[in-house]
Amino acid sequence: MNPMKQILSASFAICLLLLAGSIQAKDLVVKEPPKSMDKLYPPQSKEPKWIQQMHKLSGSFGGVFVNMKEKDWENADKKADVFLEAYGEAAKMIPEWKDYFDMDAAKAFTEAVKTHDPAKIGKASGGVGKTCGKCHHEQTVAVWTRYHWPKVEHMKITDPVSEKEMEYGKYMKTLAGSFRATTVNFGEGQYARAAKSARALEKQFTELKSTCSKCHVTDNVKLFFVGDETKAALQAMRKELDADKPNPGTFWKNVGILGKQGCKKCHLTHRSYAIIQEMWEEK
Repeated sequence: MNPMKQILSASFAICLLLLAGSIQAKDLVVKEPPKSMDKLYPPQSKEPKWIQQMHKLSGSFGGVFVNMKEKDWENADKKADVFLEAYGEAAKMIPEWKDYFDMDAAKAFTEAVKTHDPAKIGKASGGVGKTCGKCHHEQTVAVWTRYHWPKVEHMKITDPVSEKEMEYGKYMKTLAGSFRATTVNFGEGQYARAAKSARALEKQFTELKSTCSKCHVTDNVKLFFVGDETKAALQAMRKELDADKPNPGTFWKNVGILGKQGCKKCHLTHRSYAIIQEMWEEK
C-alpha cells in the first residue's frame, strides 16, 4: 500500500471509531460507576479509600496462600481473619454493588483456612474468587476511567500559531487540520501551502508537551510521544517542503513516522478513556 493510501485508510478507521454508538465488547459494557463511589476518592476523600480497601483485601487473601505454602498456619489464620473483616467492610462501602459480595463464601473460606487443609482452602477460595472476578471484570475499566484518568475537557492549551487559549478538544481539531492541510496540499503539488501548514503543524505538535505536564511530572514521560523521533520527522517534512523539488518518498515516510510514533501511540494510550468519558457526559 502506498503512503497516501495508508493515510486515507487510517483516516477512515478513525472515522469508524468516532461513529461507534456504544462502548462494548461481546461480553463487556462500560457503565459509569455509581455516584456513591465519589466519597471514596479525592476530592471528596483525602485518600483513595476504595483502592486502599482493595489492597487490604488482596494482601490478606494472597497472604493466606503465601503462609499456606510456607506452612505458617498461625499467620495464615490471622490473614484469613483480616480478609473476612475487610470483605465485610468493602461490601458496605458501595450500596449499589452489594450483590457482588457473598459473605457466606467469605466465611466459608475463612473457616477452610482454619482447617489447615490446602485442598479445602483451595476449593473454598473459588467461591470468593468468583465474586471478586465478576466485579473486576465488569467495573475495573469504569473505575479507572472515572477516578484515575483526568478529563481532558478540563485542560486548556494556547495555540502557538493563533496565540489563543482553547479547550483541548478544539486544539486537537486545529492540530489535525494543520496535519491534513500539509498532506492534502502536498498531494496536490501545492508545496508552498503545504510548507506553511507544516510550520504550523510543527509548532502545534511540539506544544502538546505542555499538556503532558498536566498529569506527568518527569521529562522522559513528557517526551514519550513528542520526543526526538517525532521532532526529527517534523523537521524532515519541513526541510523537504523547502527544497526546490520535494521528494515524495521522503515526505510520506516522515508523515508515517509522525503518525505512528506520535499520533497513533498517544491515541492508543489515551483516547479510549477519553471517548468513554465523553459518552458518559452525553447521556
